[in-house]
Amino acid sequence: MREPIVVGVDGSRQALCAVDWAAAEAGRRGLPLRIVHIATGWERGDIPAYRGRGPATSQPETPGLRILDIAEERARMFGPIEIERRLGIGPIPGTLLQESAGGSLLVLGQRGTGAFSRLLLGSVSRQAAEHAPCPVLIVPTDTDPRPRLPEIVVGIDGSQASVDAVAFALEEAAERGLGLRGVHAWDRPDYPAEMRPVCYNTLTIEEEGARVLSESLAGWAAKYPDVPVIQQVIEGSPVAVLTEASRTAEFLVVGARGRGGFPGLRLGSVSHAVLHHAEGPVAVVRRSGDGTSDG
Repeated sequence: MREPIVVGVDGSRQALCAVDWAAAEAGRRGLPLRIVHIATGWERGDIPAYRGRGPATSQPETPGLRILDIAEERARMFGPIEIERRLGIGPIPGTLLQESAGGSLLVLGQRGTGAFSRLLLGSVSRQAAEHAPCPVLIVPTDTDPRPRLPEIVVGIDGSQASVDAVAFALEEAAERGLGLRGVHAWDRPDYPAEMRPVCYNTLTIEEEGARVLSESLAGWAAKYPDVPVIQQVIEGSPVAVLTEASRTAEFLVVGARGRGGFPGLRLGSVSHAVLHHAEGPVAVVRRSGDGTSDG
């Protein structure tokens, strides 16, 4: 059975941007597209896409079905892809995770409207990235208008999560005919003045970063011989480095949890920093089989 691309929709412009990305990805991979809307009982007037689209109705499922209609119509613009629709009922994060079971990728807009707007990245996207059984990709509505570089950027810190992120990023790069840029960021510790070391050996730190990159990317060349790979060790805040990369890359990939060069980039920091400020799609890859969360 082919694992579908799953996209969550709520009638907002942000969700339609996610539909565009998910539909194009489904067409590229030759996979079905599963469009999911979670009905929560909020008012029809909260949904911009529905204003003026017909008489009001007392049937609670009707607005949700119209949301799915609009999303499907949008997805059909990307070619003859197989589309499955799901109308779920219940708490958004948990129900969305249930509906994404068996998917190969869950795609969400960076922000939503109505009930989704009250949850934002701090809840829906964070819980999805923590618990979804597949990688989660967040698509921002407003991106840098300049042409993007033909590359996928992946943040690497040597953790198992970043190794899984590398695997996902390389597969995407191969599917899209793009290059891969592996980035290891490091920042100088903010010691109190009385504790600052007399000498800070940046060369040693950069050599360690290069080792982490080399080991994390070792062995993949044989599986993806046509994907050009660049390795970069960059001094700077990991959040700032990755956010800057999101401005020009096709998209950015990070592990759900990290260590080493990304000491602060546990999932909470990713969702509240990189995801909030990214100017391009960001994929969060949770370690395979890891059912724990960062809280």
